[in-house]
Amino acid sequence: MSRQTRVRLFSVLVLLMALAAVLATPTDQQAASAIPCCSSCDVTYESCLEGFQYPSCGGDPWCCNASVANCRNWCNPDCGW
Repeated sequence: MSRQTRVRLFSVLVLLMALAAVLATPTDQQAASAIPCCSSCDVTYESCLEGFQYPSCGGDPWCCNASVANCRNWCNPDCGW
């Protein structure tokens, strides 16, 4: 294999690696999908009141509100069902 062929193959390899890195980088939309929608926090709260979620609260609104507070602090208000 000649030197020129090796240089071309190496250049193609570097180009493919750069392309793979660009395609593997998550977009803003993909990163945002990891944050739950605020509507899911409301569903969790209602489920807590019914005793399905956080059964230790026993349907107490104050306990359910405190249990879902972390979800509401970090949820995405711009998405919905």
